Amino acid sequence: MSEVTVVIGAGSIGQAIARRVSAGKHVLVADLRQRNAEVAAEVLRNAGFEVSTATVAALLMGPDGGFITGSDVLMDGGVTASWFFGDLAPQ
Repeated sequence: MSEVTVVIGAGSIGQAIARRVSAGKHVLVADLRQRNAEVAAEVLRNAGFEVSTATVAALLMGPDGGFITGSDVLMDGGVTASWFFGDLAPQ
């Protein structure tokens, strides 16, 4: 089995993180909406990554969901991260 990077939230920040840390790894993109995950996966596939998609509920309730324990799953499309790293960051 290859190493996997799980990206929860299919926004541009999640895609940028996947590009940065997923060289040589399989990427799993999960989002509340399957369509969002599919669009992000297509962008990552075009960049040369091996990508699978899932909804967050399917990810958490599936066979590998047991590996995600004691975690808060924040689904805000990268808004919180942009407060620290993006356009909304304090100057």
